[in-house]
Amino acid sequence: MKRYLILIFVLSLAIGLLFLRYTPEPTFIEGVVGQPIDLNPMIGARNEIDEAIEALLFRSLFRYDSSGWLTTDLAESYETKDEGRIYEIKLKEGVFWQDGYPVVADDVEFTFSQDPTFAEATIEVVAEKVIRFKLKDPLSSFLSFLTRPVAPSHLAVGTSSPFTIVGSGNFKVQRVKREEGIKEIVLQNLGSGEIRKLVFKFFQTQDDLEEAAKRGEIDALVSDSFNHPSFTNYAAPLYGRYFAIFFNLESKNKLAKSSAFRKAAARKTPVATLVDEVLKGGGSPARGPMSGTWAEAELSFPKFSPTLKGGFKGTVTLTVPEIGKLPEVAKVIAQAWRELGAEVTITLIPSAAIEETISSKNFEAIILGQEVSQDPDRYSLWHSTQKDYPGLNISSYADPRADRALEEGRRASERVERKKHYSNFQQLFIEDNPAIFLYHPNFSYFVSRRFSGIDLSPNFIPPDRFWNIQEWKIL
Repeated sequence: MKRYLILIFVLSLAIGLLFLRYTPEPTFIEGVVGQPIDLNPMIGARNEIDEAIEALLFRSLFRYDSSGWLTTDLAESYETKDEGRIYEIKLKEGVFWQDGYPVVADDVEFTFSQDPTFAEATIEVVAEKVIRFKLKDPLSSFLSFLTRPVAPSHLAVGTSSPFTIVGSGNFKVQRVKREEGIKEIVLQNLGSGEIRKLVFKFFQTQDDLEEAAKRGEIDALVSDSFNHPSFTNYAAPLYGRYFAIFFNLESKNKLAKSSAFRKAAARKTPVATLVDEVLKGGGSPARGPMSGTWAEAELSFPKFSPTLKGGFKGTVTLTVPEIGKLPEVAKVIAQAWRELGAEVTITLIPSAAIEETISSKNFEAIILGQEVSQDPDRYSLWHSTQKDYPGLNISSYADPRADRALEEGRRASERVERKKHYSNFQQLFIEDNPAIFLYHPNFSYFVSRRFSGIDLSPNFIPPDRFWNIQEWKIL
């Protein structure tokens, strides 16, 4: 009996030592409201959750570095021909999909030939590692379109689960947990870094998410108002988004059509008050149509004047979607504009009515948010050819000089030359004031104090938050 007791003691000691030596893989859990649709960049609706995960699973031909410069990723090198109408790209050697197949030009052709954005481009596979794009016109911003994930051509779309993905990035899908929908997606880190597993945990509501954070069930979440001592708020403006007031220059409203009123309204709009008091610090002032990009010019954008008065007569209606704090923003702006002598009314519309309102041009002035690319090419937003729906020139802005600046900006190949044209465009924009830029919303990422190394300074869009995850540490 004594011998058995000794044996049990020895086994218990051995098992205890094994547990002491065992260290679970360092894991980071992010909570998210909503559901993923699919993780295949070739299919499915646009979904911010999917985009964030896909950015970890897949690589692209080019990417933006932390300084906002476009750099190569899957691409080894490229050259332009025919005055910028042809882009020939050579892929890197030794890059493989996670099932062992090499990444080749067929994958690039497969990915972009199905993208409507490239409908007017000719895509040719020149060699196993060489792809060629032929454009109708020179386009200096073209490489920015090649920052989307490249998908594998050797796997037919739709033959497997939308969450069973073969990627080319440093993370791979290890497990998908389902409970009346997708409960968790677990990614395994195949590259460097202390964090070896990245888990996305999905919740139905923001309240559910924040309660889970307080219970310690997750390590990170995005929120506009969360506050807890065990979390650090890493906040930074999202320069890929802004809110602005767009005047309808084709409306019959005399004030909306008056450049004098638009200029006065720009100087009377209290952006700092909106950011500090309405958004409670949850934003950053936007400086013109290229705010946050390398082309943002150091010009005299309209400055707020609290003492400015005016003798403007007439009525202008400010249309506002019933989204978030926009109705509150509109009230502050309307009150300020009334000091110019104008009668200002507010019309609230449901979010579902935004597209119809824009397409019919059924507004005099409207507050809207827009998403923009990191490249400062704003042709699609402000060129006169884009003023009719489905064009995105909401204000119907038309100035031949501004058109020329936008055209030359996308033709020029060198950044210095492009910046000169875009500076000219911004100066003309200030003179005309077809829109009043308000603010970039903040991206507030709350992370458990157990982690360090998070850096949101280069964030342009939400998926950028993971750009340096290999440097994150567990304290």
